[in-house]
Amino acid sequence: MKRSTSRIAVTVMAAAALTALLPAFPAAAINQTDCGDRTDFVKVWYDGGAQTMCFANGGTVTLQLPDVTKVTSGDNNVAMFLGARAVTMNKWSTLVDTEGLNATLHALQIY
Repeated sequence: MKRSTSRIAVTVMAAAALTALLPAFPAAAINQTDCGDRTDFVKVWYDGGAQTMCFANGGTVTLQLPDVTKVTSGDNNVAMFLGARAVTMNKWSTLVDTEGLNATLHALQIY
């Protein structure tokens, strides 16, 4: 019960911090999309790199993608909560987990 409560608290704090830290933009429809061969999408490698997920369009989404090993921003500016850290990425950037942190991606914003 205590662990579940702490996870909820972390998620709520992450969403509140994203809202406070990032500039306000009109609502947009961020969506998951097929990665294909495209490199302009935000691409997340998770589950130890065994799975990938891509996102397009501006907006914010809350997720629970475990053990993220790599994130590429494509042609997007990105902010996210990865583990307990708030991370921002400029266009065409790559973030790789070289420290074996096994962090969970809690929230992602494309702006």
